Amino acid sequence: MPRKARVRSETGVYHAMVRGINRQNIFQDREDRTMYLEKLSLVKERSSCLIYGYCLMNNHIHLLIAETVETISQVMKRLGSTYVYWYNQKYGRVGHLFQGRFRSEPIDVDTYLLTALRYIHQNPVKAGLALDCVSYPWSSYHDYINPDKTPKSLTDTALALGIIGGQEQFAKFHEKPCADDLLDIDDFTRASDELAEQLILRVLAGKTTGELLNMPIPDRDKLLRELKALPGVSQRQIAQITGINRNTIQRA
Repeated sequence: MPRKARVRSETGVYHAMVRGINRQNIFQDREDRTMYLEKLSLVKERSSCLIYGYCLMNNHIHLLIAETVETISQVMKRLGSTYVYWYNQKYGRVGHLFQGRFRSEPIDVDTYLLTALRYIHQNPVKAGLALDCVSYPWSSYHDYINPDKTPKSLTDTALALGIIGGQEQFAKFHEKPCADDLLDIDDFTRASDELAEQLILRVLAGKTTGELLNMPIPDRDKLLRELKALPGVSQRQIAQITGINRNTIQRA
C-alpha cells in the first residue's frame, strides 16, 4: 500500500513529531539530549530552517520548524540520521532508533503558531514530568522566557513574541491549560486518517464545506458535536475533512 502523501503547509511551518521505535526511550542521559540539540543546531545552520520551538521527551520529540531552502522531509532526515549514527556509536547498537516516518501537521502562523508552541511546551506537564513549563529544562520555553540564561539560543523567538506582545504575555498564555487537539504521542487510541474520513463523511451525508459554513449556527454546532463524539476521531481530523476552523469545532 503506497504511503500517504504528507500534507503541505502553505506557510512552510510544521509541527513535527518523531518517536522511538517500539516506543522505547531515545534519550538515556543528559549527554544524549545535549547532543541532539547540537545536531539540531548544525542542521538548522546547514538547511537555513527556522526553529520556533522544541521539546525533548523521553521517547519522542516535538519540533516546530519553518522550512526555507530545504523541505521539512530533508531537514528531518538529516537530523535523524546524524543523531542515530552518534547514538548507535555511543551505545554499541545497530539499526533504527525512530519509529518509521516522522509525523507532521501544517501550521497556520496567524492562528496556530502560539497554540502549537503551548502544546509543545506543556507536553512534559501533561505527561507528569514537570509541574509547569518553566521547571522542565529540555524545551524551547526557556529561550522565550530567559534568553539571557541560554548561552546560544537555538530558537527563533521573535515571531511568536511579536504576535503575542512580549515575554510577560507569552508566560501568561502558557499558564493556561492547552485543550487543543494537535499531534499526540498517544495516537494509538486514535482512528487512522482513512478511517476518520470514512466516519466523518458518513455523518456529513454529502454536505459540502460551503453548506456547512452557511448552516444556521445551532444546526452546525449540533453536527460538529456529533463528529466530535465519533470514537477515535480527533478535532484535527474533523477540521481537515470538513474545512471548518478548529476554533469553531472546539467551541461547538
